[in-house]
Amino acid sequence: MHIELADVDEKYIKDSVRKGYYRSEAEAVRDAVRKMREQDEAKRMKLLDALQLGMDDIEAGQVTPYTPDFLDQCETRARQNIAAGRKPSPDVTP
Repeated sequence: MHIELADVDEKYIKDSVRKGYYRSEAEAVRDAVRKMREQDEAKRMKLLDALQLGMDDIEAGQVTPYTPDFLDQCETRARQNIAAGRKPSPDVTP
């Protein structure tokens, strides 16, 4: 496999090897890919946990019907929070 990197990324990898953090450029790339896999798995597990919480709430009857009124209330609260300078939770942003 041949990978082309941006100059800044290539320099970072070479510097990391030169400083002794890794024995080779390939080892640095393998470590980066491993960390990406770990992050992806952590995100997947977080999503599964959130889905399970939702399913548990549904089974317990703790649900809110999504009516046009409810959605309007959500939008109003979101706009008020934005106007007040409050940032949305990372759980509800892409």
